[in-house]
Amino acid sequence: MQNATFFLNQTQYDWLAAKLPAPVVKTKHVIQNNELLNGVLFVLKTGCRWQDIPESVCAHDPSSCWRRLNFWRKRGGLKLVWQQVLVLLDREGELDLSLGNLDGSLVQSPQFRDGTGYSKKHQRTGTNISLLTEKHGLPLANVLAKGNRHDIVSAERTVAKLRVGAKRRLAELNADKGYDSAAFRRHLRKRGIGTNIPERKFKHRRKLGRKPHYDKTQFKFRAFAERTNAWLKYFRKLRYRWERTKRMFQAHVDLACLVICLRRVGDMQ
Repeated sequence: MQNATFFLNQTQYDWLAAKLPAPVVKTKHVIQNNELLNGVLFVLKTGCRWQDIPESVCAHDPSSCWRRLNFWRKRGGLKLVWQQVLVLLDREGELDLSLGNLDGSLVQSPQFRDGTGYSKKHQRTGTNISLLTEKHGLPLANVLAKGNRHDIVSAERTVAKLRVGAKRRLAELNADKGYDSAAFRRHLRKRGIGTNIPERKFKHRRKLGRKPHYDKTQFKFRAFAERTNAWLKYFRKLRYRWERTKRMFQAHVDLACLVICLRRVGDMQ
């Protein structure tokens, strides 16, 4: 089936379908990834229900698309292919790890038991996506947390999930005032990561010691993290969480990050 509309060109589409794990069953016919990937990308793009996938997009039963996405999730295929794409981008010089950006974004949701909470800041119930990007906004890692958790709770786990081949850290990290924490700065310093985080102002507290490093010029690059959050929300499946389980919503977030990075790859070898 030709793919012409769902973010990827045909070469990228075929490469992704070939790299994702496929089930091996000897007793019956196995549907190939390239026959179901269109349906999965259609749901990610439009945010529709699985049963609403048109036959022109996927000729198979819509439930097969959901099961295949769940299979990729269980096998860890989405994260592994995402890491492979990051390695390709690094070889092409598209990744700049001299500076990273960390930011959180709330996705509104019904009050599911798994991974949701009420955010007083946004006055909405939802799931928070903690996103780490490189200097120019390509996503490197993400962590999901309940909406009532502060961004700093997921910060260390998000930075620790960075994997670009043998590279495990950034040179410096941009983050807003919400990440102004002495413990978080110490954690980054132990990992050899510099910080560029503005201090919060307290009227009745005097901070001792040397003021932390803060460069206003470099901090402007944090706008790229905001842009990446907007890219994620362009996938309508991520504008409002309808997935009851956190693990399936995580699969959609990982697939969206994978697609964003894959579109930047020039050489698919």
